[in-house]
Amino acid sequence: MEFFKLSLFVIGGGYAIIVAADDVFARKLKWIREGELIERLPILQSVPGLIAGNAAIFLGMKMAGVLGAFVSLVAVAIPSLVIITGIAMGFQWLPLGNAYVNGAFLGLRSALCGIVFAAVLKSWKRTVRGAYGYIMLPVFSISMVVYDVSPVYVLVGSILFGVIYMGIVLPTLRPRAIDGEEDGL
Repeated sequence: MEFFKLSLFVIGGGYAIIVAADDVFARKLKWIREGELIERLPILQSVPGLIAGNAAIFLGMKMAGVLGAFVSLVAVAIPSLVIITGIAMGFQWLPLGNAYVNGAFLGLRSALCGIVFAAVLKSWKRTVRGAYGYIMLPVFSISMVVYDVSPVYVLVGSILFGVIYMGIVLPTLRPRAIDGEEDGL
């Protein structure tokens, strides 16, 4: 039911749902620890499918196995399916040349961009940690924005660089890491 409500009322796409779901399932219901969904965001993004659907499957599986994953996925999909079907059916009647309609779309695009940006800022502390994160974030961002590198290459590159950093570079910098010590992730 919680995923159904999130999908029905949270506007802004997968990132906004992840932040809202983390709030509901960690703070309100205490089913997961705070920040767990945000920490799993790289996995949820890199698997084919919508981020909200992947999060629903992850959390449903964790809480109630395969049946929980299925129910959570259906619950998060139904509102979007109904709403987008209604929009698609009525889209042909929208006067797209109308200044008011275009103004509404302009306002929505701006608001959605702001919502995604706010979700990034909220998850910043949990996702970007250590020198590695602060160095690689602009490297990957610039590669996509300035050099138009495909997100697929950025994801594959980030995995490779992360493995190299954690497996080769970090052990040579600190050969005796202590449990619980900041690992530069």
